[in-house]
Formats: sequence, structure tokens, C-alpha cells
Amino acid sequence: MNTKALRQKVLDLAIHGKLVPQNPNDESATVLLEKIRAEKAEKIKKGELKADKKDSFIFVGSDKRHYEQFADGTVKDIEDEIPFEVPDGWAWCRLGELFYHTTGKALKKSNNKGSLRKYITTSNLYWNKFDFTEVREMYFTDDELDKCTIKKGDLVLCNGGDVGRAAIWNYNEDICYQNHVSRLRPKIEGINNSLYLYLLMFYKEQGMLNGKGVGITSLSANDLLSAIFPLPPLNEQNSIVTSIENIFEQIEHLDQEKSDLQTIIKQTKSKILDLAIHGKLVPQDPNDEPAEELLKRIATSDNRPYKKIDEDEALFDIPESWSWCTLGEIYTHTTGKALKKTNNKGTLRKYITTSNLYWNSFDFTEVREMYFTDDELEKCTIKKGDLILCNGGDVGRAAIWNYDYDICYQNHVSRLRPKNKNINNSFFLYVIMIYKQQGILNGKGVGIISLSASDLLSAVVPLPPYSEQNRIVEKIECLYGNLTIINNQL
Repeated sequence: MNTKALRQKVLDLAIHGKLVPQNPNDESATVLLEKIRAEKAEKIKKGELKADKKDSFIFVGSDKRHYEQFADGTVKDIEDEIPFEVPDGWAWCRLGELFYHTTGKALKKSNNKGSLRKYITTSNLYWNKFDFTEVREMYFTDDELDKCTIKKGDLVLCNGGDVGRAAIWNYNEDICYQNHVSRLRPKIEGINNSLYLYLLMFYKEQGMLNGKGVGITSLSANDLLSAIFPLPPLNEQNSIVTSIENIFEQIEHLDQEKSDLQTIIKQTKSKILDLAIHGKLVPQDPNDEPAEELLKRIATSDNRPYKKIDEDEALFDIPESWSWCTLGEIYTHTTGKALKKTNNKGTLRKYITTSNLYWNSFDFTEVREMYFTDDELEKCTIKKGDLILCNGGDVGRAAIWNYDYDICYQNHVSRLRPKNKNINNSFFLYVIMIYKQQGILNGKGVGIISLSASDLLSAVVPLPPYSEQNRIVEKIECLYGNLTIINNQL
């Protein structure tokens, strides 16, 4: 279940007036807007506010179209700016008609007057929450505090960084804020901040509220305050918020249950692999040729004596028909070509590196090229069926190359090829997976970790009879397939 899409659908219904029923007895939102304008006019008359030539209000004409009237009396048809239809009793307005807006104090080295106070910036402000891991301090004078202080209930918004991201300050203590953050306070009782937090969420997701700039984007006060928002009647605002919060709470439970199930699925996959390498996933067949016979044949083909692994090197108990061996006994190993500026001989060929190699999959978003000579191609080419492994980066991460075309590879990648046709690469891919999860296969180094050829090839692994290797792989893939279906349905 896509809970993110579900949340968006809830907000979509809310913003269109379809989440809760309308009450014809509710006072129209236009009355609330008239009260805001009347209160502002009174403050201007008393000298508490200055008249703004940019002041305007939106109304519906006799032709049912939306118009905007400005302070100088001019009227403009803005029907094309109205995003969608809303119910009767609702109204459209600019955000600046509903909220007082201020931005915080700029951070400058010359700011050394006043008293040190904690402040928040965009790195502290997330969707409907705050992160106090790192809260810095700067100087604020007494004159700056009224403009640069957030109080309980304020709607706070990023005008830099991830522009539009917003939260409500629901703490009893006040805090200051930097200039990349905007503070919004309702101009009158009857504006539910939580509703406008949700509307900002919806606008942001729908691309209706964006910053401007190349590289570093910002949201100007003018762009924010001129954004057109719907205004429901007060009672309906409260009902919408209650309904959203109740539904979001249920979605949060779904998210947690989904996360718990995903954790169980991940743990189940690990348990399947653990059972597989212990010989407990499928029954043994007494008619299978013991794995030791295969190891003897490989030793003979390598022109070396067969030597059994010492018992004290065994990591755990395995069935009688299985044997312990090193990876180097059953695989040939090569690493790819180092990337150097002086490599300019041969022909340009595509190659993969650790950024292309993931667990049993490859990412071809960015496949680079470098020069390879004919003499290098045999050592530095991956063919269908090869087991590929990271010896740098996330060491041990591995996949099987199952494509019909060949590709070259860089030196941070290892190529493993079985010495005998009775080695099932998929089985040893799963062995490497569980070894990595259990910390049995690790790289070495400080800062940059790498897995040497010696450490890789000396790793001790269990070897089942060939027929059992195949049965184990078939069982793993069957169980993994079922778990993937369950995971995809969450």
C-alpha cells in the first residue's frame, strides 16, 4: 500500500471541500475576510498600521468569475489563476490576506550586539516537526526580538533550502529564528494554522509552491504571500483538521505495521539463508555424490594435492555429504583494470565499477568508458554467468552477470568463475550474502575499506553436493519470490 499517495489523496479531498460535509448554517468565509479587512482598516485609522498600495481582495462577480480589486480601485479578472472549484461558503484569498509574515535575522559575523539566544534555521525545520540535534546561538538585540521570535502556535516555513517545508511551533518556550525561515501568524481568530500547514503540504507536493533561483532556490515573501489559497468557514476548517489528523493517525499505524512486516520479511530472508548454509533448508539425498569427490577432481585439474580443511577452521556443523573449502579452491579470481589518466591505449569500452554493482542487480544509470588493449580484455571482461563482487566500497556486495553481452570492469570489482561446472554460482552468491550479513566477510582498512584477493580466496565456505546446491537455490528462490510478492502488496 502506497501510504504517501494515500496521504496525498486525503489532502486532495480536504482542499477541494470533499473530506467533510458542508454545513449551510456555517458563517461564510467571505464574512471572515470582511472582518479581517475591517480590522485592518481600523488599525490604519489609528496609526497602528500603514496603508499598503498592494492590498487587494478577491471576489466573485455577477458573472460567477473571480476578480481581484486593488487598493487604488482597479479590478482585474483572475479567473485563470483560480486552481480549482471549491464549495459554496468557501472563499479564495491571497495568503497575505490571512497571515502576518516576518523573516528572521541574517547570520553575520558583525552581529555581536544584544544577548546570545538560540535560534532555528532550515536544518531544524521539517514537515510538522523540528530537529534539535544542533541548535545554534547568535546575538539578538531587544528591538529585534519581537520580529525574530517564534511563539507557541506560530506557523513556521522554510523560504530557503527545501522551500515551503513547514511546521507549527507547539512548544511553551519561545525561540528565535534565522532569515531563511518565515513566521506566519493569523491576522484574526478564525484561521486554523493546522489547516494551512496541510494546504502547504499539498501545494508543495503538487508543485504549486516553489522557490526561484539557479542552484540555490529561495521563496520570496512576495511569492509566498501572493499565493492563492482557499478559505473554508471556521467550523469547517476545524472539522477538516480533525478528520485529517484522525486519518493520518490510522495511516501512521499502517506505516508502522508495514515497516514491521518489512523487517520481518528481511529477517525471514536472512533465516532462510542461514538454514541453507547449514544444510537445513532442503533434505539431503544419500544418492548424491559427496562434495569431497568434487573437490578432489578440482584439485587434480589444478595439478595440486587435495587437502582437507582442518576441523578447527570449520565455522559450524554441516551435513556429512558436504565439505568445507576455501573460495580459492573452487573459483578463479581476477580484478579489473585500474583507472588512470595515462590509460589511453587500445579501444574505448564500457566498464562497470562498484557504483553499478548491487546485491544481485546492476545499475546502468551511469556506465563509463576507458581504454582497454586486446591483451587486457581476457582478464578484464565479464561474461554471462560470472559471479561479480565488490572488493572496494561496500565490500562483498555481489551479483551474477546474466546478460547476453560482455562488459569490462574496474579494479575495485572482482570476477569469480567456477573451476568446475558442478559449482552453482547462485548458491555461492547466497553464501556471500549471509556471510556479509553475519560479519564473516569483511574488508580491512581505515576510512577506505577494501577486500584483498587473499582474504577473499581464503574465506572458508561450505560446499554441498552439486544436486543439493541446485535444490537449495531452487528453494531459496521460491521462498524469496513469495516474500517479494507479500512485500510488494504492503
